[in-house]
Amino acid sequence: MKKISVLITAIMALAFSAGAYDGVSKFFVEENGDIFNSITVPTRYELINNFGRADKTDLFNDLRTDETRILALNDEYMKIATSSAQTVEMKLLHKSKRDTVIAVIETVATPYKDSRITFYNTKWQKLDAAKFIKTPTFDDFILPSMPKDMRNDLVSSLMMTMIELHFEGDTLVAECNANNFFMGEDFKTFQPYLAKKVVYTIKNGTFKKK
Repeated sequence: MKKISVLITAIMALAFSAGAYDGVSKFFVEENGDIFNSITVPTRYELINNFGRADKTDLFNDLRTDETRILALNDEYMKIATSSAQTVEMKLLHKSKRDTVIAVIETVATPYKDSRITFYNTKWQKLDAAKFIKTPTFDDFILPSMPKDMRNDLVSSLMMTMIELHFEGDTLVAECNANNFFMGEDFKTFQPYLAKKVVYTIKNGTFKKK
């Protein structure tokens, strides 16, 4: 069985070297396992090949506990469900004609969604996120019109905040799940003073808040 797996990997690698896989698909296959540690290389090839087929089937990840499937895929962007509780988005950022950065958003639902964004070069070496974005915090969702006393009450009453990130074309959207940590009518007091989402434009590989 192991020999068959090795043979499949070799055949797919040959197709890959011939240019059958390119763009974000190429980097998905090459990722070293820090992000997609439950998806073997042969499975990654199969997921790409199955995407868009009417008869495609979801594949079990290598832990055999959850189904793995690609949700969206083009040359510059991929979204994949790595399990029933996690999705990963990959987007290629072009700082220049010769300088490409891979932005990766990992989102976990526990059940409320929380994300982190990480940046890599094309050799999958981690880069300093501060060079690309000022990571959103709860303060970014508080509108200037919120009274100071109310702001203090809100911040002191929150045990945690969870911020979901996702790409929408050439923008990054951040949404705060603070409402999930309030009971009944409590959140309605604060809601008029909180932004529903924070949007970042992406230009030359950097993110700027609108």
